[in-house]
Amino acid sequence: MKKIMFLIAVAVAGCGKTSAPVSPLDAAARRTCMDTIESRAVNSKSVDYTNEDPAVAKDAKGQLDVSIAFSAKNEMGMASRMVAKCIVSPDGKTLVDIAVKETR
Repeated sequence: MKKIMFLIAVAVAGCGKTSAPVSPLDAAARRTCMDTIESRAVNSKSVDYTNEDPAVAKDAKGQLDVSIAFSAKNEMGMASRMVAKCIVSPDGKTLVDIAVKETR
């Protein structure tokens, strides 16, 4: 019984723990992608990010790939869920490419 209680306590203690700290380059790449999403949105105040901590990966050229799930209202005021895949320069400050797809 004590083992079970210990395992439950360990499991609960692990909840809410954050992952490894975000590197400054990753944070800059995310911010660049998010700024682009908001600037292109019909209603920038309606943008809501599904995942506040998207993964950032480097490609063969050293550019940073960021995928961000979000929702935003269209011209008719209806919210749509989308995923933006951004390619950002190696310094994280310049958008190289962005592709946005609507999800269901």
